Amino acid sequence: MRALFPVFPVGFVGCIRGMLAAYLLGMGMAAPGWTQHSADARLPVLQLNAPDGQIELAEHSQYWIDTTGKAVLEQVEAWEYDLPFAMRPAGHTVLLGGQVLWIRFNALQPDLSQRWALEISSAGVDSVSLHYRDAAGNWIEQKAGDRIPVNRWPRPDRFPVFDLDTEQTRPVTYFIRIEHARTPFSAPIFIYNHPALLAQRMQEQFLLGAYFGLAVLMALVAIAYAVAFSDRSFAAYAAYITALAAAQAALLGIGGQYLWPDFAGWNNLSAFVLPVLAACSGTWFARVVTRPRHVSVVLDWLSMKLMVALALLAVVDMFFPTRAGFVAVMALIVVTMAVVCVMVFIAWKSGDPTMRWIALGFVPVVLTAPFPILRNLGLIPVSFLTQYGLTLGAALETPLLFYGLLRRAAQRREARARAAALTQTEPLTGLTNLHTFEERLHDALLRSNRYRHRSALLMVDLSNHGWFAKEHGRQIADYALVLTGSCLRKLARDIDIAARVGDSEFALLIEGPVTAAQAVAAATQLVARALQPSDLLPVGSHLKLHVAIALVPDANCSQHLDASEHLHYMLNSLRDMPANTRKSIKTVNF
Repeated sequence: MRALFPVFPVGFVGCIRGMLAAYLLGMGMAAPGWTQHSADARLPVLQLNAPDGQIELAEHSQYWIDTTGKAVLEQVEAWEYDLPFAMRPAGHTVLLGGQVLWIRFNALQPDLSQRWALEISSAGVDSVSLHYRDAAGNWIEQKAGDRIPVNRWPRPDRFPVFDLDTEQTRPVTYFIRIEHARTPFSAPIFIYNHPALLAQRMQEQFLLGAYFGLAVLMALVAIAYAVAFSDRSFAAYAAYITALAAAQAALLGIGGQYLWPDFAGWNNLSAFVLPVLAACSGTWFARVVTRPRHVSVVLDWLSMKLMVALALLAVVDMFFPTRAGFVAVMALIVVTMAVVCVMVFIAWKSGDPTMRWIALGFVPVVLTAPFPILRNLGLIPVSFLTQYGLTLGAALETPLLFYGLLRRAAQRREARARAAALTQTEPLTGLTNLHTFEERLHDALLRSNRYRHRSALLMVDLSNHGWFAKEHGRQIADYALVLTGSCLRKLARDIDIAARVGDSEFALLIEGPVTAAQAVAAATQLVARALQPSDLLPVGSHLKLHVAIALVPDANCSQHLDASEHLHYMLNSLRDMPANTRKSIKTVNF
């Protein structure tokens, strides 16, 4: 700890005065008859006339740490020349605990028509107050901080902001008193004129509003997707994005300004509780989308235990807040982030493009989250990265993760559609299978009877399929079947249906009304397509198709045939065609 008086004043009188000051400050007493001092000649007078309306107070102020925490304002003013005040450098970091940080500076406002305000540029300060004497010598005090509801601050804002004196033409000495426990205090202090402060706030509100608006929109859309598609990953995403945005609101002072301005206790707790909630929900989301149990049961178990341990430790720290408990929570968050990185890395290594998008989405937050953690541990001072780096990372992460989830959901729906289609299609050619074709033929026959028109039923045989298998192998023979199916698919209209009904037999139903001439023309076009050369077949070879045509239902047929009987009759007629016949098309009457 810093000693109250590191060096005694020189001389006997100075020595007695110094010991008296130490005694009075230690006892928390004020000496009678202390008078107001003029501005300290050793502390430069800050001219409030910056062209851009912004002045950083570092290097223009002095600080002293009251290790007892008992000194009152009158004592500090009376003995300010004897207290070990030192220049406060930029980025000054101090862990106060039960101590009190005093900062003093002299300021002169040449133009009284301007209004200036002092800002403690960090949210979450426990208690901060600004003191100065007015022209009549009376103390003017303004208080803010997490111990006071935001709506009772002198200027309700996301940071403590105090108005400076606007009535005195002489230099005014200002004292800032700061209490801050558990996390180091390193907030920069700025002085703004009111137009510059307003411009700063408008810019901040625009950028922060864009992030929070994006987070709310993505969370609502994700909830809609989770309900519509019963997808747990979208629900986990919505919980994570909401918790992360709430943590940002607490850390940036947005929550205290807009969401809970009347609750000082929660405003103080939220900066500790909500980041833990964000870490737990982020771990749960990573666990849902990466499914570590498929790779390592230990990793899956560890992620679950870390979430439970982090939640329990946060509850204990909430009721028994200590610096050690806070450091333990931060350390556990770091371990949790490391486990999430391992899960994401495994997902990346899987090679799945959608999982790579999701893994990429985690990168911005993983890269920016260490900055506020290092600041809370006192390893780096407050800066733009420590205050807004995580917000920027979250703003990049939110759409990347959502896009990855959309691709993942589309891939899953496509897989389910393919799986459902397997029950209706033939695997090799992708055409409809025999059972589904019979159902469609049955419906077509009913429609034809109802509307008194006829449809065309074409049975097709790849007559040289056996030759392909014998001369060039099974793979080439399969290529020939696939090409035949492709020819049928190109010929079929949207309302028609093609199917593979045998080893080398195919069927095409052309929905009516269809004439005999149209059916023959379709068969001729099919045979012509088959004669075209293909890179999949050996050079000089082509498909040879035999086609049997019938118009169904046959008006001359005396008996009523069902779909199965029609197919059976047509297959027999097709197989009756000689293998070496030069006539490829045959008309069948029932």
